[in-house]
Amino acid sequence: MFFSRWGQTIREYLDDARFRENSRIRLIIYLALGVVMFAILVGSILPPRYHFTIGQTSPVTIRSPITTVDSAATQAAKEAAEQKVPKQYEQSTQVETDAVNQVDTFFATAAQVVSSKSMPTSQKLDTLSSSAPKGVSQSTLQALLTESPAQINTLQKDADRIVNDLLGAPFYQESMQQAGLLVDRQLLDNFDLDKASRLIVQNVVVSVLKPNMVYQAAATQRAKQQAAATVPDVMIHQGDLIVSKYGIITASVLSRLQDVGVYAQHPNFGVAIGFAAFIALSIGLLAAYVERRSPRRRLDNLMLSILGLVFVLMSILIVLTKWVANTAGTTSVAYVLPISLGAMLITVMMDSSLAVVASFYFSFLLGASLSFNYDFVFYGFVASLVGAYSVAKVTSRGTFMRAGFFVSLMNVGAVITLHLLQTNRSEDFHSFSLHIGLAALNGIIAAILAMGVLPFFETAFGLLTPIRLLELSNPNNPLLRQVLMEAPGTYHHSLIVGNLAEAAAEIVGADPVLCRVGAYYHDVGKTKRPAFFVENQMTKENPHDKIAPSLSHLIITSHVSDGLEMQKKAGLPKPIQDICATHHGTTILWYFFNKAKELDKNGTVKVDDFRYPGPKPKTRECAILMICDAVEAAVRSMARPTPNRVEGVIRKIIRDRLQDGQLDECDLTLQDLDVMIGAFMKTLKGVYHSRIEYPDIDKLRKEVAK
Repeated sequence: MFFSRWGQTIREYLDDARFRENSRIRLIIYLALGVVMFAILVGSILPPRYHFTIGQTSPVTIRSPITTVDSAATQAAKEAAEQKVPKQYEQSTQVETDAVNQVDTFFATAAQVVSSKSMPTSQKLDTLSSSAPKGVSQSTLQALLTESPAQINTLQKDADRIVNDLLGAPFYQESMQQAGLLVDRQLLDNFDLDKASRLIVQNVVVSVLKPNMVYQAAATQRAKQQAAATVPDVMIHQGDLIVSKYGIITASVLSRLQDVGVYAQHPNFGVAIGFAAFIALSIGLLAAYVERRSPRRRLDNLMLSILGLVFVLMSILIVLTKWVANTAGTTSVAYVLPISLGAMLITVMMDSSLAVVASFYFSFLLGASLSFNYDFVFYGFVASLVGAYSVAKVTSRGTFMRAGFFVSLMNVGAVITLHLLQTNRSEDFHSFSLHIGLAALNGIIAAILAMGVLPFFETAFGLLTPIRLLELSNPNNPLLRQVLMEAPGTYHHSLIVGNLAEAAAEIVGADPVLCRVGAYYHDVGKTKRPAFFVENQMTKENPHDKIAPSLSHLIITSHVSDGLEMQKKAGLPKPIQDICATHHGTTILWYFFNKAKELDKNGTVKVDDFRYPGPKPKTRECAILMICDAVEAAVRSMARPTPNRVEGVIRKIIRDRLQDGQLDECDLTLQDLDVMIGAFMKTLKGVYHSRIEYPDIDKLRKEVAK
């Protein structure tokens, strides 16, 4: 009981004009929507942040949320390639020239010293030693003094030849360790010298030999860089396992966590601020669109709140999809997200133009949550648009299933299109077929959820959706059956008013289904005292002839309040209650006013005492019902309803309502009223058409019998 009263209090507050039209509440709704959407979605936009140390055990399984480069593995591969690059050298001819010059200088000095007759031996050794290359031994100098100038000249040529042979080719630092062996091999293979001469040449040549391959540091570095550049990046693909639950955090794991952006000591405030700006801009643009809509399509605060709830619902679904994708390690599950659900709900509860705008937001939010993937933006936008247009005209709950199949078909087309647009089709056939299957399932899930969620909005907020209207139009509805059984004339009157109202609503852009169903229920209050209304009187006896006009006025006008009470008790939505409350506005019961005036001898009767309590119609649907109700009653009471007379009556009724100010608070234009007359004439022609007069059957039978 407590919760029932609490719910009723909330419903009454939501229906109150002070809530529906309050500008401050409207601003709060926009701000609350932005804050709630940010709070829900920021976790899916920001990558999870972990702060581990080497040797720690991971409490969760972590997979890569993105595809990126494994920096540590790539660097190791580049370093390995650099290690394989040999050092770069350049052969120097100057080394060979310098070595030959040293040999020639030394042997030339030796020839001069040996040729001198006056120079003592000690001086010869000193002179020869001063010109000898570093490394020439004393024994070589002494042995050289025993040779003849001609022999020394021969040794010089042999030494030059060996130097040219060895230094004419690449001669590295490592070759110096085998210099003696290399010279001996040259002497043995190519020269016929005695042992003493070989020792002299060997010692001299080895002393002048130096590496002729000069190390090029810059060239070596360039070669290493080129080798490293040819090494392809080692990739971490989205969904790859970084570390399993209870796995050990190693330096390699830590590096991979940093690479995929999930390791940090502090949250990424930059991304959070950017997403907050994204939400603020989105809500601001949405508010600008909603507030600039035409008055006929303007959303009050209740409908704006419902729009916000749909956005929140879709945000929750997107977050759940992101969580499943992270758990499964693949974004393929996003193809089954019923992204078209939001557009379907907005179309049915509001209108398709608003659903199209919302489709932009839903698709961009889906793409943003999945690492700003354009494929899902396109996929979500296609699904949402198709969903919005597929339920633009709901004739039954089967419309949702047809819409679901159509959404599935277009989703499959979107997946195939995205696959064909890929320049590098790396996904295998299994993944491609999985995406198609999930996309086909998507529309069916969206349709089922739409049918399941819609009654919640209808019940919780008293919304009047096309589905709810179709249910209320069922003749087996208890209120309609009560009207049919207790006031059959009123029931027939309501059906004709419904036909008139539906035709008029279609031609002026109002809600035809609401007008028709509202007409069915607008006079349910007459079941309280059906005999007091002329359409239910089966005889010529009129109970109003026996009571005072003021009492007749009270009885007639009470059918409005009685009907409202019955509708509230039956839980009928507010738009239908509004039609019941305003279908007479504050019009005057002229018949009873005139009767009272005739009976009044003191002149105290006032015309305002015989008005309906109102209120006046505030919507096109209510105004249309007011006119249709009066038109049907007036035409039905005509003795000879010719087209010209009917049109004249219709125009008079509309003119009277305008002059009495009954249409001042609704947005019907004079042009709307004018085109409605044609719709009325067409409908009434089918109802009150002329009929042929049939002969008296009994009389004819008697004549035939004779």
